Amino acid sequence: MLEINKLCCNLGERTILQDVSLSLKPGEFLAVLGANGVGKSTLLNCLLGSADITQGTLLWQGCPLERMSRSERARTLALVPQQQEVAFSFSAEQMVLMGRTPHLGAFQSPSQTDLHHARRTLNELGAGHLARCQFNQLSGGERQLVLLARAMLQSESVLLLDEPTNHLDFRNRYHILNTVKQRCREHGTSVIAILHDPNLASMYADQVLMLAQAHTLAYGPSADVMTSQNISQLYGLPTCSHRVMDQEIFMPQSLPPSSATNIAIVTGPSGSGKTTTLMALYAHCQQQKQPVRGILCPGTMRDGRRFSSEIINLADGQRRPFGQRTDELDPITNTRFRFDPHGLALGQQALSPTSHHPDTTWIMDEVGPMELEGQGYGSTLAPLLALPGGKHIWVVRPDLVERVVQRWQLQPAAVIDAADSDALTQLKEFVAL
Repeated sequence: MLEINKLCCNLGERTILQDVSLSLKPGEFLAVLGANGVGKSTLLNCLLGSADITQGTLLWQGCPLERMSRSERARTLALVPQQQEVAFSFSAEQMVLMGRTPHLGAFQSPSQTDLHHARRTLNELGAGHLARCQFNQLSGGERQLVLLARAMLQSESVLLLDEPTNHLDFRNRYHILNTVKQRCREHGTSVIAILHDPNLASMYADQVLMLAQAHTLAYGPSADVMTSQNISQLYGLPTCSHRVMDQEIFMPQSLPPSSATNIAIVTGPSGSGKTTTLMALYAHCQQQKQPVRGILCPGTMRDGRRFSSEIINLADGQRRPFGQRTDELDPITNTRFRFDPHGLALGQQALSPTSHHPDTTWIMDEVGPMELEGQGYGSTLAPLLALPGGKHIWVVRPDLVERVVQRWQLQPAAVIDAADSDALTQLKEFVAL
């Protein structure tokens, strides 16, 4: 448990923090909210030992932090700063490996195991493709992903995030916080995150600390602290709240309600019958006059692997040749498939609807590595998920299911193994719901 008791910190004659107290249990996410300049970053600096405190105690598992060596403190507390420049041409992978420094002896170098963990952490954040890139040449958002990966490699105890969503686009903002929240649940990591968006705090935080004019305006469980009154006072902005799908949304004007996504994932190794099962489902839906759109990609197998495929537009039944396995990696797609441009265009047409019926079932065969990297049909998936009503069925390889769920922040109604004898029955029931 991390405890801060009556913390005070001055900068010259200016009081930055006054009588701030909090406690954090393993696995808890604490959001720190407040206007610019109220001492949020100073709070983190006090924990790291880079800002002098004038009063109060900082305890980790009952032990004063100031009694811990620098390496002990670094193994316990890992910071993700707002931004960072480096003097040398380090790659993103090397920057992440630096997270292992507090765990190494004076003359030790990172091991191959450390390198493996660094690459795995980058992949968890969807930033594996940045590994060889020069850190200083990355965008602000890409650097933030790398710095978070470094902190995750450095400590599983406490992550200190100083405006972690700074510079991030809309999707990565939620992707990072989902990843951090998952780390809280699975590893018992405690998190203190400085956030500017009250809605992110409401969504992810277990505890919330509101700082105003160096003092604590409010502190406690998120459900108790996140009120329109507190937020209006904190930012000096009249704020109202709206209940949307069990989530309290704070904003200065009304927000229309949205609908939830209903999605099933069909999975299984090559040759397990994923596309065959969906072809049977498609025929069933046609018989029942249930609207189905999207794409199917039936193919041929050789030596237990898909060799070639065609693509079908389910809206009108058009077919085109699609993929052909090659011996070499395609430099554009980074796969061993060469894709027919006419087939790609047909799929783009099928997945870019000009009209939509709310009872439509959308089939995507399949969501793979290209989509995860933003290639293939990756750009079409989020707009489809945003359509009102309807159901979605995605084909995903078993080793990619977790990444796909994280990438699009899904809550699947079902994950169906195509090899199950009742897979088709499960899909029929899903479509009929």
